[in-house]
Amino acid sequence: MSHMRDIVTWLTGMEKNASEFYSKAAVLFRQDRDLHAFLTTLAEEETEHLDLLKGAAAFLEQHPDSKTCITLDPVTRSQIESPIRRGMDLLDRGELMRASLIGVVAEAEYSEWNEIFLYVINALRKQGGDYQKAVDEIDRHRLDIEKFLGAFPSGSTGPSRVWKRRILVVEDDPSLAKLLKHVFMAEAEVVLAHDGQEGIAHILNSHVDVVLSDVEMPRLNGIEFYRRAVELDPALKNRFIFFTGTQKPEYRDFLASPALTVLPKPSSIGTLRKVIREVADR
Repeated sequence: MSHMRDIVTWLTGMEKNASEFYSKAAVLFRQDRDLHAFLTTLAEEETEHLDLLKGAAAFLEQHPDSKTCITLDPVTRSQIESPIRRGMDLLDRGELMRASLIGVVAEAEYSEWNEIFLYVINALRKQGGDYQKAVDEIDRHRLDIEKFLGAFPSGSTGPSRVWKRRILVVEDDPSLAKLLKHVFMAEAEVVLAHDGQEGIAHILNSHVDVVLSDVEMPRLNGIEFYRRAVELDPALKNRFIFFTGTQKPEYRDFLASPALTVLPKPSSIGTLRKVIREVADR
């Protein structure tokens, strides 16, 4: 099975499990009008996501070599699956309370799950899929969740963090950049740049602890960006990670240096996190 098909299969299972959980929870809390309506809406929206994934799966049947820049390692899958699995377990044991339900929804929906969904749909959109519909669906889904959770005194509209480090992600694929930002946001403050030129502007204007950069980008490619960045801040020489799938000989010859940290596309989310931590701790 290809990496992309593997991710679509996993996402399909996630959406099915979430839809089932939200539907059962809606029945459990049917006397609470607002909560019942909120859970029913979530279940319906997960079903709509399933329709998009069915289209993605059909596209992959015709295009089995579709590429992805990320893969899902077992630890990452388990972490994302955990909230819905925990909620279903509480529900089956008759122990699902209102407060624990809200916690499950917040933890599940603010994980990497939705960003992975958007990244996959966007990757396939470039090869013929329908990305804008997915963006609209997820935006509506998140708005429903934020409005509902924000109505509670103890509600949450997302994780609140105090960061000690700053990671600069230089990537010209917007959906991949957003996914990477979500992946690293537990580790540090994450800032995004569309290409090397924007990356240089960030380095000039603020401190950066780690740089993760693509190579093939418009205006200023990753290698020229690296050279200029190191001139501006020599400490970045040991805190720079190339994340690339380039096959161009002139780039690959440069990247072959053992002094450089290079991650191939695709790499697993777990590997990306691990390497970011190692480089940040240097």
